[in-house]
Amino acid sequence: MKSQILNLFSMTLADAERLVADVPCERFAESPYPDAKHPAWVLTHLALGAGMMVGYLAGEDGSFGCVPAAWAGVASPGSAISGERSEYATKDELLTTLRAVHAELAGAFGAASDADLAREFPTPEYREFFPTIGDAAAYLMAHHEGYHLGQMSQWRRAAGFEASSVG
Repeated sequence: MKSQILNLFSMTLADAERLVADVPCERFAESPYPDAKHPAWVLTHLALGAGMMVGYLAGEDGSFGCVPAAWAGVASPGSAISGERSEYATKDELLTTLRAVHAELAGAFGAASDADLAREFPTPEYREFFPTIGDAAAYLMAHHEGYHLGQMSQWRRAAGFEASSVG
């Protein structure tokens, strides 16, 4: 099952890159409708999620792998979405970091033993959904990114960009 999850995780990175390829950096935080999940927020959020999973696999709850910890303030779960472009990293920084954390998480997940994946998830309030590290990894790598890329696809259309085929 690891290889299938890793394949999906690789696909979502390619989809993310395709969805923002024609979006100029200066438009990354536009909000064409209330509470729009714009590219700056989505890419920051995806990098944080992957970085958190790197930390969980390493037994370092609260770590973000290669993702700057400062990004947590603008794109953690439940964070307010800002239309202020300067609150987010540049398009190049976001994509470079997303690629790096994808590689980091793919390596950590690929190397994780069954015992590593069976460890109890460290955050009690999420254990109903993620009883183990493996449950969280499967969710983050095979579902979470696709969900948020759907939001970004919706943002593209509302912001006047052509539909982008993904998948």
